[in-house]
Amino acid sequence: MEVRMVPVDRVVVPENERYRSRKELEETDKSLMDLVLSIKERGLLQPITVDISMKLLAGERRLKAHKMLKLTEIPCVIRTDGEKVSKLRIEYDENVRRRDLAWPDRARLELKIYELEKAKDKTWTQRDQQRVFGTPQGNVSMNIQLAEAFETMPELADIEKYPTLDEAYKELKRYEIQERLNALEVKKAKELLEAPKWAEEHYIVGDAFNGMAKFIKTQPQSQGKAFQFAEVDPPYGVDLHKRKSRNSDNSSMEEYLEWEDFPKLFQTTAELVWKCLDAHAFAVFWYGMSRHQEVLDILRGVGWYVPDIPCIWYKGDVGQTASPDTSFGSCYEPFFVARKGQPRFARLGRGNVFAFPSLQKKTHPTEKPIWLLEEILGCFLTPGSRVLVPFLGSGVTLRAAYKLGHTGMGWDLSDQHKDGFLMTVQQDMENMRKAQEGAAIANPV
Repeated sequence: MEVRMVPVDRVVVPENERYRSRKELEETDKSLMDLVLSIKERGLLQPITVDISMKLLAGERRLKAHKMLKLTEIPCVIRTDGEKVSKLRIEYDENVRRRDLAWPDRARLELKIYELEKAKDKTWTQRDQQRVFGTPQGNVSMNIQLAEAFETMPELADIEKYPTLDEAYKELKRYEIQERLNALEVKKAKELLEAPKWAEEHYIVGDAFNGMAKFIKTQPQSQGKAFQFAEVDPPYGVDLHKRKSRNSDNSSMEEYLEWEDFPKLFQTTAELVWKCLDAHAFAVFWYGMSRHQEVLDILRGVGWYVPDIPCIWYKGDVGQTASPDTSFGSCYEPFFVARKGQPRFARLGRGNVFAFPSLQKKTHPTEKPIWLLEEILGCFLTPGSRVLVPFLGSGVTLRAAYKLGHTGMGWDLSDQHKDGFLMTVQQDMENMRKAQEGAAIANPV
């Protein structure tokens, strides 16, 4: 390395090897004029740097200032090290450590240095680069990710739209998240179209207690087969047959078997569901208001974390009562959200009242609207989860799970509702197919 005076017109500025953008150099007139005045008054304090072929490595603004002053020579540090990565390091030091490059240029430079260092030393890491160049923690990764993204998303390098590295990086992350969500939507639609293939085996006619006990024994959590959510709607109705006695059609009530020993059976349910779930999972437990404290105590005794205040399904202003002359109609049903471990909501900021009108025509006495179940599942799960439904009834919870891209399973003592469940799953599939075809026609590629 040597320092000597070199004719200004001999210094070559290689356009395709410099990382400071032309646009940035053109937009710094004021600072350039300050540099011109400084050189005119005090001379050049810091020589420019060139290689042996007089290609500029660092100091383009200083060179430009000399040309504006019509000076014929400029002090130069002539580097004899021809290795390209060394030249890049010089530009990095000259520009990043003094007057910073525009962030897109710095990102490209960061990526190029990383690639060259990695080619020399396969053990080279982003942490090494951070240590050697003193880049703030995390910025090496951000720079490299953005520089790689410029090829497919050149708009990210628009400084006017994204003035800072952080803003561009956040936009990149938003884009990546949306892409993942789009992929999940495609997966969800595909799985729904395949739902009839496995709906038959998901709706099991049999005893839920025996079924859960067998699952726990044969599919331990360590095998990754546990469920991520449970929707538990036991036959808790108090004298439901009597309260429904005014209905003109009670045929669906014949298969509804209320628990005579509710505390014991609910305790068993809470324990079995706990063992069927992942280490961190939510469960929803429906109950009758007359059993509020009883259910709360049992759940907490098993080990569930349960808030004091339940969630409410509000059915609308028209309630149901067997004694309209002396009692108001019931317009809501409560359910507890019970937590095992430390799971997190999939959807944040929702209130605890779920307003969905009750079904006018039911295939099962406790059937709930599918839109309600879709809303509930959407609060807790991301597509691809497994849902446990111990007391299936009409199977509407499994249908909601399928529509959201989940799978699941459950039991019901009677086979009366299984055929109807399979038919509605088939109809859901057809509706989904028609919706996809309609969307394709409305939005052709």
